[in-house]
Amino acid sequence: MTWFYFWMLVILVGTTLAVTLFKPEKIYEYPFFMAAAFAVFIVPQAVSLIRFPGGAQSEWIANALLMSCLCFGACWLGYRRPEVRSWQQRLTQPVNLDRLFQGGLVFIAISYFFNFLISGMTEEETGGSMWTGKVTIYGFFTGLIYPAFAICFSTALRTNRLLPWIATAIAAIVPMQTTVLGGRREPTVLFVMTLALTLYYQRGIKPPRLTIIFSVLFAMLIIPATGTYRGLAAQRDWEGVRQMDLVGNFQRYLNEESILELRNAAFIIEATRRSHDYEDGAGYWDQLVFRFVPAQLLGKGFKDSLMFRPSDERTLNELSQMGYEIPGGSTMTGMADSFQQLGWFGCLFFAAMGLLFKTLFRASQQSDAVFAQLFYILIATSAMRAVTHQTLDFLPGVVYNAIFLGLLFLYAREPVSPTGKRGRKDGGRKAESAPYSVTAPEAGRQRVG
Repeated sequence: MTWFYFWMLVILVGTTLAVTLFKPEKIYEYPFFMAAAFAVFIVPQAVSLIRFPGGAQSEWIANALLMSCLCFGACWLGYRRPEVRSWQQRLTQPVNLDRLFQGGLVFIAISYFFNFLISGMTEEETGGSMWTGKVTIYGFFTGLIYPAFAICFSTALRTNRLLPWIATAIAAIVPMQTTVLGGRREPTVLFVMTLALTLYYQRGIKPPRLTIIFSVLFAMLIIPATGTYRGLAAQRDWEGVRQMDLVGNFQRYLNEESILELRNAAFIIEATRRSHDYEDGAGYWDQLVFRFVPAQLLGKGFKDSLMFRPSDERTLNELSQMGYEIPGGSTMTGMADSFQQLGWFGCLFFAAMGLLFKTLFRASQQSDAVFAQLFYILIATSAMRAVTHQTLDFLPGVVYNAIFLGLLFLYAREPVSPTGKRGRKDGGRKAESAPYSVTAPEAGRQRVG
């Protein structure tokens, strides 16, 4: 059954991506960008894992591939459901662009301030590559640079004023450094998706078909070489980067035994099946507590008391009994951790994401949908991370952006009268702070007000 499930996955993913060659703008919708994530991350690993099991039995590999098929199928299942109308209405209220831009500037200032604090800390104070202590709080706020960049870029395209363009360039510095010098995959995808989706929303620019093909193929080649690139970039060996043989490295990835996240998934799924130690969704709550309750301020004991299972030692013990240890720096994939939560029904988490993204995408197509557009842009990569890393990370990403964008939305939203018209706080003077209301695919060609 191993090859049967493999080809089922290839057909499901390949058919979905083929649609984008006829309608390139579809790549911005949930099932299609999730298909890209499965294509570049899971499918090549599946080939390597089948050829080099590394201790995983054929049945375990088949189960991992079956769970992959179920999770991707659930993406479509959720996206086929009707969107939640009540959410749409709340997400499409008009905003004052001047106030929105002011919020973006505040986000930039906060992010740079905490980056400055981190730069002054020693490696001992940060905990090295595994941050611990107060640096985790600082890092929490440095992430505001990504919504700041999205806000400033969107404002610049809408108003074409100089100051938003300058702010966009300043906000882009950190994401570009993280991409070029750090070789971090998720920030890179978030930066690129922000550029592409903002241009789509504000100018109606669709991605060229060849760009989609090239991006998928390039991502497929670069992912196995990420570790090598990071090492060379850390040493500033740009000549070594230039000489990297991506094709040869990818061939070795398929033809030699490698560290595979999908192998981790196969072992974790089997270990969970043996122990029947399902978490029944408790892990999603625990991850929210882990991310948003600061032990440095409230105490580790209090933080642990809020969690159902504050440690993953049980999983590690089960794997050790099977003679397997998760390689350092690798992930478990969303297929494994969703199975840990709800067994085979864990795939329904991907369906729930599908419903959320359909509602958001439909809302983002409406006029005055700046908030929906920003929210959609910023959590799209969290959905793809649910494939490559774990589904537990998705809700914290949603909550993080909902908190800060939500506070900014309360500050920047325009009052709406019962007749649906914008209220005026300027004594009757016509509001000029949001002269453009644009939605794809007519973005940039429709003037209102």
